[in-house]
Amino acid sequence: MNTIVNLWPVALALGVAVSLQWAVLRTKYRIELTRQRARHVQQRHTTSRNLEQFKRQIGQLQHDLAAARMQAKRLSHDGAALQRRAREELLRTLDDAPTSRHGLPINGFADTQPSPLSPPCVGLMFR
Repeated sequence: MNTIVNLWPVALALGVAVSLQWAVLRTKYRIELTRQRARHVQQRHTTSRNLEQFKRQIGQLQHDLAAARMQAKRLSHDGAALQRRAREELLRTLDDAPTSRHGLPINGFADTQPSPLSPPCVGLMFR
């Protein structure tokens, strides 16, 4: 019986030590868990803010691309219209211009001989 009486204080001290260790570790665990949750919330907030910023940038780039495409389309139509007007004006000018030759030559045949570009070399004739 003496042994049982001696073991009660040891068992009680051991139980108190285990309970105290459990309480300390649980408090430490909860503090770390709270810190992890706060860090996770901060990262989610940063990520969502970056995502919104990227969405705005993509929207702006799509808007700029659409504007550039419309401007290129407008310029191509304007260029085609300008080219068409220049061609019509050139044709009108050519139609209104007086012709350089009013008719066929006297003999009725067109001149088909090539015109000499340079006078013939006299030195080559005597060889």
